[in-house]
Amino acid sequence: MNTKMNIAGAAPFIAVPTFVYLIITAIISLNEKPFYTITEEHYGILIVLGIVLILLGILMVANCARKLHKSFNQGLLMKDGLYKVFRNPMYAAYLLFIIPGIGLLFNSWLMLTTVLLNYILLTIFIKREYQYLKEKFGAEYELYLKTVLIKFL
Repeated sequence: MNTKMNIAGAAPFIAVPTFVYLIITAIISLNEKPFYTITEEHYGILIVLGIVLILLGILMVANCARKLHKSFNQGLLMKDGLYKVFRNPMYAAYLLFIIPGIGLLFNSWLMLTTVLLNYILLTIFIKREYQYLKEKFGAEYELYLKTVLIKFL
């Protein structure tokens, strides 16, 4: 296997189709508003919750990106901070916080299905990243896999 990988890893293969799907579901949701609406009565709560989720996700991504950039440039395996909790904390931020937050802001259960598509794409395309990390870091990566708390994200 080619042991070179840029810092983006599998992200473009996951993010681009996810973003396209999210836009399509937003357009459908806005055009067929009553059918895909989560709630009419408590929309204010969804707005607040959506904003909180998106902000949490953005903070997670920013924190991890800064640390990952530093470790990647030094050729080190990132295993501190949120990487102790999640195997892929930036992907987890999108799955658990950002995408659901956007769906709540739009008040659309159809947009929430983007989480499922994103997870499927993650499981398909992340394998290349895992193989790269295994080849580059060997036993250190194997040990990390045993210690990380949430392995599937």
